[in-house]
Amino acid sequence: GNGRDICCIISSLVQLLLDPYFRTITGFQSLIQKEWVAAGHPFCDRLGHITKINSDKSPIFLLYLDCVWQLLQQFPSKFEFTETYLTTLWDIAHVSIFDTFIFNCERDRLSAAT
Repeated sequence: GNGRDICCIISSLVQLLLDPYFRTITGFQSLIQKEWVAAGHPFCDRLGHITKINSDKSPIFLLYLDCVWQLLQQFPSKFEFTETYLTTLWDIAHVSIFDTFIFNCERDRLSAAT
């Protein structure tokens, strides 16, 4: 649960700070894919895509995007993207157009594809 969630945030922020590649659009996308999607962050549960009585809904991904936004405000010239990109990414996380943010793990994603 929470320990794994915080690890996603810390790991992603450290890489973002240390490697300028992850501050490009392509790099940021690969960072989210690697540290969040491939690592099995439970987007479906955390974003509340399916309502459950004992909900695990938690704004962990939003917290990460806010941390990135804070860095972006302080060092805008160090990023290839803007706050509009971050806002769009957050909006996309709630729309089922793409499967990136609607599953809890890769197994769920593969099961849905078959």
